[in-house]
Amino acid sequence: MSKLFDKIKKILVDELGVDSASIAPSASFIEDLNMDPDDLAEFFTTVEDSFSKPGNKFEIPEKDADNLVTVQDMMDYLQDAGVED
Repeated sequence: MSKLFDKIKKILVDELGVDSASIAPSASFIEDLNMDPDDLAEFFTTVEDSFSKPGNKFEIPEKDADNLVTVQDMMDYLQDAGVED
């Protein structure tokens, strides 16, 4: 798997207590990983913090966050935003 996948998986497991065995690129945050809206907000905030660099804050606008449904969606979004794998 990619480094992006590993980093996202680590955030899900360490910050939100998601079972690592249930995390796959195709996993839906709500349907498969049983995340509620508060979990999703915390996850997006942690992703933003994790991928920010000094002087360059990474942000996921709410309009974009609404379209991030699966782990793969998040990986694609990060790559499209120029985050290195």
